[in-house]
Parts: sequence; C-alpha cells; structure tokens
Amino acid sequence: MNNTLRHLFVLLVLLFTHWQLFAQDKKKELEDDIRRIEEEITFTNQLLDETNKNKELTMNELQILQSQITKRENLIATIQKQLIRIDNELVKSEKEIDKVTKELTLLREEYARMILFAYRNRGNYNTLMFLFASEDFNQAYHRLKYLQQYAVYRQTQIKRIEQAQQLLLETVNRLETEKAQKISLFDSEKREQISLSTERLQKDKSVQQLSRKESQLRQTIRQKEREAQQLQRAIEDIIAEEMRRANEREGIKNPGPDKLMELTPEELALSNSFTLNKGKLPWPTERGVISAQFGEHPHPVLKKVKTKNNGIDIATSKMSDARCIYEGIVVSVNRITATNNAVIVRHGNYFSVYSNLEEVYVKRGDKLKIKELIGRIHTDKSESKTELHFELWQGRQIVNPEFWLAR
Repeated sequence: MNNTLRHLFVLLVLLFTHWQLFAQDKKKELEDDIRRIEEEITFTNQLLDETNKNKELTMNELQILQSQITKRENLIATIQKQLIRIDNELVKSEKEIDKVTKELTLLREEYARMILFAYRNRGNYNTLMFLFASEDFNQAYHRLKYLQQYAVYRQTQIKRIEQAQQLLLETVNRLETEKAQKISLFDSEKREQISLSTERLQKDKSVQQLSRKESQLRQTIRQKEREAQQLQRAIEDIIAEEMRRANEREGIKNPGPDKLMELTPEELALSNSFTLNKGKLPWPTERGVISAQFGEHPHPVLKKVKTKNNGIDIATSKMSDARCIYEGIVVSVNRITATNNAVIVRHGNYFSVYSNLEEVYVKRGDKLKIKELIGRIHTDKSESKTELHFELWQGRQIVNPEFWLAR
C-alpha cells in the first residue's frame, strides 16, 4: 500500500470514530428530551384526571390542558428533530459505506498483487539468488531488510483489510438500526399528532363552556389581583427592610432606589453562587407543570382581558410540598389569606417566594439547605387544584423564574 492510500485509510477511521461519537451525543440528548417530555405529559394527564373528577369545568382544567398541548407540541417538535438527525445519519452512513467499500477494494487489490509477487518469487532458492545478486555487502543487507519488512507489511495489510471489513459491517448494522428507528419515530409522531388534535378540540370546547361564566371569571380575576397586590406589597416591604438593615450595618444612609443592598463576604459568595446556577436551580416542587407563566398574557377565555403574573404557577399533585431552590435564610412567613401562607427566603441579593401554602414548616431566621421542605401546598377542593405560586426577585427587581430553574 502506498503512503497516500495508507494515510487516507487512517484518516477515514479517525473521522468515522469522531463523527460516531458526536452523533451518539446528539442522539442521546434528543432521546433524553423526548423521555423527559413524555414523563411530563404522563404527569399532566394525572393532574387532568384529578380535575376531571369535578362535575363542573374549571379554569384550572383549561390551564392544565393548555400546558398539556404545549408539551405535546414540544414533543412533536423534538421527534421531528430526531427524524431530521436520523435522515442526516442515513445519508452519512450510506456515504461511509461507499467510501469504506472503495477503500476495501483497493486494499484487496493491492494485497492480491503482493500475493502474486510472493508466488512468483517463492522458495528459499529465489530469496538467496536475490541476496547473492547484490553488488556488495551493503546492498545485500538492505535487500535482506526489505524482505523482512515486506513480510511484516503483508501481515499489516491483512490487519487493515480486517479492520476495513469490521468498519463496513458496523456501518451497515448501524444503517439498519437507524432505518428501524426512523420507522418507529414516524409512528410515534403520527400518534402524537392525533392526540394533539384531540386536545385542541377539547380546549376549544372548554373555552366555549367557560365563556358562559364571564361574571364568575371576572370576579376570580379581581380576587387574584387583590391577593397578588397584597403579596407584592409584603415582598417589597420585606426586601426594603432587608436592604435597610444591610445598609445600616455598613453605615449607609438613604441609598438610591437602584442601589443594591450591601452584602457581607458570606452573603456575596452566596449571591454569586446563586447567579452562577442560573438555569440549573431545582424546581420548588418535586414534580409539577407550569400552569401560568410569568408576565402579562391574554386571558384564555375572556376577550380583551389580560392577566399579569409576577412569577409562575406550578400545578402539582395533592399533598405536595414546596421546597427551597437554593440554600438561604427565611426572612418572612406571611399569611396572605385564610388558606394562603407565603414564605420568603433570601439568597444573598436574591429572594425566592413560595406562596399558597396551607401549612408552613419553617420560621423566620431558619437557615435552609437546597431542596429543604418549606411547607404543604394548598389544595382547592372545589377545583381539585394544588398549585404553588413561585416568584424570584433580584433585589427590588422581579425576574422570570423559568430562566433560572432547570428544565
């Protein structure tokens, strides 16, 4: 085998190995996404089953159904990404098979020429004549080394052929596996599309039914707005008090409205650590789905009505507990309504808020660890709804918790 062919073969093996590792990582990432979304859909179905026990349709059921539709759309989109990936892999595998087949043909042809040469020059007599025909001792020595290297090279050539054959076999087997996966994913996508169509029809029907309860819905909105305002005032007062104490400790008077609180070295380290964990923080519930997102959104039923959410609402199962998203200290336990307690935990310059708790396990001044239980989430029996309201503040600024929590 000439040097060019040998280098091409080595490069082919290296490229194949690198591409295979990259493809496996991408495949695992998409498979993990599909599995995670499927688990979320299963849990959302359980929540829908609980709400369906009520004879009367509720907004909670509609919100969970909308969450289910969103997750179903995400699942279909992820399956489609997986299908695109497989199509790309199929093209690469077919090209790889063609390349390896050509390389294998060249290897076999060159090995056949070597065998033919060895056959024509077989026997000890020909070998001795080849050596004795040398002009001097130095040439004879080089001819002997050549014969020895040639024998080793033949064995190396056999190994390269075996490697190429194994590479070809692995690529063909992977191609067949990918084809089977593609068929399976196509079937999954069809099933999910059917489920999505059914859920969208169910949602439209629910919206029509709930639109007949306009006055009741508006009354509920007003009640939630009052509770939200009360909670916001409590949070702002707590943060203002924390900042006053921190600034007083540092001898600062009348700080500006945009001034962050002065932190001790330990508080600063905790705040920086919290910042570095953006997008990785655990959920404030062990399991749950977001039933209401952060910010201002059109009401799902009432036209020309918008609702504002300073945090996110997380629907979960009955008897579930709220848990601390990061280590910190409890700075407030407030009662918002007869069945709605709110706990505020400080993490340096950050504050996490856990509201709609019917029972609280902590008190002001408690130092909490990550995932430590804070309280039992209230269940509204009239709607079979167990929902945690969760907010996140950076100093006086409200931030979107979804950007901070792990997927």
